[in-house]
Amino acid sequence: MASASASEGNVRYSAPNIGNAKNFTWEYPVPDNAFWNDLKFVVGRNFLSSFSSPEEISQLPIDPNSTQSKSEKLQLLLRLLQEKMAARDAQASPQTFYDVDYEAWDTAWLAVYTMQYELGLPEAEQTIRMLIDRRKNKANLSHFHSLAALLFEKGRYAEAEETERPVLDWLVGRLGDTSPQALGSRRIIARSIWKQGPERRAEAEALFEQVKRFIEESGSGKYAVYKDEQMEETEKMIADLRAGRI
Repeated sequence: MASASASEGNVRYSAPNIGNAKNFTWEYPVPDNAFWNDLKFVVGRNFLSSFSSPEEISQLPIDPNSTQSKSEKLQLLLRLLQEKMAARDAQASPQTFYDVDYEAWDTAWLAVYTMQYELGLPEAEQTIRMLIDRRKNKANLSHFHSLAALLFEKGRYAEAEETERPVLDWLVGRLGDTSPQALGSRRIIARSIWKQGPERRAEAEALFEQVKRFIEESGSGKYAVYKDEQMEETEKMIADLRAGRI
């Protein structure tokens, strides 16, 4: 089977013309080919970062010219992750993968959650809550961000808002108001407020306006490469909410 890895010349990142922003910890060179290009960037990043080397990735049974459906690809990626974790647990015996390499365990399980979420599997919520419960650094709120997005998708809007609010403060403290993560967090809160009823629409609209102001500010800073994509995503979300599409 052809290699799943890629050289620097045929990869994509979360934004075009990435420049030096490719060095941010949340970026990853995802192969630019038929297998990966119809999957979200986060799917490729979370899956590929679960493997320790390009050599390991190159051995995976992934066809770069695949004509599989998105669902078939996601199911394949999920199976490969599950096989990897079973092998790592066996290697760690009588301990567990979690015991011997927590960071790699957490990365792999986050990838599993990503596939479950994209496939709409009911066990996705159980997985992300397990990652929250078992995290070794209790100050790290990144998995709550994933949980809040899932709760929104399940229609649990008040719970999504409540879950995401402390995450926003945490992200702003770490990365700043104009970071893609903080902007995404504000969008989760704003759309969760919007969906709780007409009486809160003005509050949601005001928060969306704040998001747009921070996006404009980002154009003169280290997150400038994300500005256009962030504004497009925000404007589309507002339009979809007003039209009742989400």
